[in-house]
Amino acid sequence: MRSVNNERKLLCWSVLALSMLALFLAESMTHVNAHPMLIEVAEQGERCLRLNIPEDDDAHMVFLSLPSESFENDDQTGSPDWTKNYSGIENHFLNQMQDLTNRRTKNGSLLRKFPEKPPQDVQNSMNSFISSNESKSGCTVKLTNPKSTSSRSFNTHWFIPLVINHLRKAVRTEKKDRESSPLEGYEACFQNENDYPVHFILDSVMVGEGPEYDDDDNASEDPTFQGHHLTPLANLLEESIKSAKVVITEMQYMERREARMRHTADNINSRVRFFSYISIAILFVVTFLQVSYLKRYFKKKKLL
Repeated sequence: MRSVNNERKLLCWSVLALSMLALFLAESMTHVNAHPMLIEVAEQGERCLRLNIPEDDDAHMVFLSLPSESFENDDQTGSPDWTKNYSGIENHFLNQMQDLTNRRTKNGSLLRKFPEKPPQDVQNSMNSFISSNESKSGCTVKLTNPKSTSSRSFNTHWFIPLVINHLRKAVRTEKKDRESSPLEGYEACFQNENDYPVHFILDSVMVGEGPEYDDDDNASEDPTFQGHHLTPLANLLEESIKSAKVVITEMQYMERREARMRHTADNINSRVRFFSYISIAILFVVTFLQVSYLKRYFKKKKLL
């Protein structure tokens, strides 16, 4: 019994250790996440960043435009009411950007919208800003590969993420650049055409260069079914867990059967012992009767 328990504990710990190791390896081989970055673009200004991405890899990019805390309306005196909760707005979208880059669609791309709705105070501040301004931010994100003629511009909207999946395919626009444009050296420029500063939150996810996926709106956006769930390592791990569960179930059944048989054996032993006591008692009684009978018989015959 003790040996069976020890073997079962050893098997459980082994499966747990293999599961943790496999998940760590799968996560490390599938993608590498970066932390969101916040930059400010001055009014009527432009700011560019160099994206240092390895040549043999691909990347997903997410951009979000936010009005600056120093925003002022022409028909209002002082700061608008929505700026009082600006730190809450900024913290909410920073957290949402990080959650967005941690989720995947079935083909390994990023979702095109934030996974959670904003809190009520943040939503009220957003509505207050949108009610007095247009939904378009007046800012443009331009992605360029300096080593080729490939470039692409994207308009942004307030509080709505701009998701660019598979950057290499999204930026390439000419057939002649399909084979000659490396992923290294891409540049992202933020152009602000407003009369006030604008904040940009950006994040990137580097992924291995796999199949070419279309960057369209028809991609599945199921957050519970992520790309790394389809890796062969995960499939092998799932089969190992199923086999381990079968072995543990069999061992538990054997343990229950052993307990049942031990109870049956103890019950039989107790019955045999009780029958032995009765047999011995009957033997003593018969012996006493036989001796008494022989004694009376000899006395009657006057042999004693």
